[in-house]
Amino acid sequence: MSACGLDFGTSNSTVALPSGEVLEIDLEAENRRLFRSVLFFPEEEREMYAGAAAIDRYLDEPAGRFIQSVKSWLPSRAFTHTQIRHRPVTLEELVSMLLRRIREDAERAAGAEVRRVVMGRPAVYSTEEAADAMAQNRMKRAAEEAGFEEIVFLIEPIAAALAYEARLERDERVLVGDFGAGTSDFTVMDLGPSRRVARARTGDVVGSSGVRIGGDSFDAAIMKHALLPLFGGGAKYRERFGSQWLRMPQHIERKLLNWHEMSFIRERSTQELIATMLETSDNVPAIEALHDLVVHNLGFQLFRAIERAKVQLSSALEARIDYDEDRIHVHVPLERAQFESFCRPLLDELAECVNGLLERTGDRVDAVFLTGGSSYIPAVREIFSRRFGEDRIRTADAFTSVVEGLGRATAALLGG
Repeated sequence: MSACGLDFGTSNSTVALPSGEVLEIDLEAENRRLFRSVLFFPEEEREMYAGAAAIDRYLDEPAGRFIQSVKSWLPSRAFTHTQIRHRPVTLEELVSMLLRRIREDAERAAGAEVRRVVMGRPAVYSTEEAADAMAQNRMKRAAEEAGFEEIVFLIEPIAAALAYEARLERDERVLVGDFGAGTSDFTVMDLGPSRRVARARTGDVVGSSGVRIGGDSFDAAIMKHALLPLFGGGAKYRERFGSQWLRMPQHIERKLLNWHEMSFIRERSTQELIATMLETSDNVPAIEALHDLVVHNLGFQLFRAIERAKVQLSSALEARIDYDEDRIHVHVPLERAQFESFCRPLLDELAECVNGLLERTGDRVDAVFLTGGSSYIPAVREIFSRRFGEDRIRTADAFTSVVEGLGRATAALLGG
């Protein structure tokens, strides 16, 4: 029975062997090593789709439930279940559906049964200890339901550190920053040739910390500041037979900021409210766009357009958010300076988390290893270059460093 490392991510999931080789687990994806952490349940079918197949099926006909970012709900007591095809489905069931598909595809790629796993977890699921423990327990139950028999958890930035260490020719004290879609995690760890021979590495970890800010948070900032008015943010409406002007409810605005929550506001009460707003709003075109976004389940496509612009701003000073579908017409120019202004509270919180960790561990750092998609954002990188200098910053594959380290950790944590 083979062992593997599994990085179950908010956006993407990956699997690696003990050698560090990252497996091609989704043959329908553009990048076969990345399994998109999404599910789709079409209204008119009994089939369930996962990964790239879920996205393709959803884009072909969006009628149904498109579920994404389930990892972000793990520490939430409010999410116990959701209705899919008229039956309650728990969060653990949703996670296990994804993990089962990932395990089966990993077994195909590895040519062997895979039931033993070192699974990544954020340094902090939640700052509340009980919620953090609940999140890991939920993850463990889901993994067991998916067919894994031996499960060990490893903090994701430590896994990234082990991947970085495999390339080192001398010992270093390294600050590792792992920027996921839902969280950002940091670890200071002693690494190098003299240390990698040890099976237990807990003594090499100087300190760890994390914050619930990730790539999705930066997307949400763009949505809030640049696009929300196009979907009724700030619009007023009257209730039927009423005279008082009301604003769009804040709970709807909040859900519009997060692509993984948008599918949860298609309930009848929201659709009835939108119907009223269509009749009485002072900004009917924006409410028409809101209607089509929510009722036609187009949040994923809109946020892909937002993400494309965000990625473009990592190498350019200007970008555009372009998305046309039904009565939605988004053509918004965005400058890097604007984007950084939108994200300033997020950047300050990231810097505060890093500073707090270094106050506890000391400022002696030989290198800074950054991985994950948001590590490409210039303002994020500047947090580290300003303090340590650009010459001490190292990078690698943003999407596979963590899982490579998880794979390499199987020998120590699972005995082979």
